[in-house]
Amino acid sequence: MVKSSMPLNFILTGRVARVSDVKGNEVMCKKLMEMGFNSGAVISIVKNDAAHIVVKVGETRLALNRGMAQRVMVTEV
Repeated sequence: MVKSSMPLNFILTGRVARVSDVKGNEVMCKKLMEMGFNSGAVISIVKNDAAHIVVKVGETRLALNRGMAQRVMVTEV
């Protein structure tokens, strides 16, 4: 069974996901990729509430606003 991609902000706290794509203009994609959201990267959702999403990429914790998180497409692992 193939899992479909969904925006990062749909993944619940405590879950793990793999980045499949980054959407948006060139500047936004570059910024997200420099933060570690490269295709194939495994990320853990530390916190997903109404304001921000806190994720762990490798050994780094990052906070994203919901607009940026909407641009990161992931599949749940």
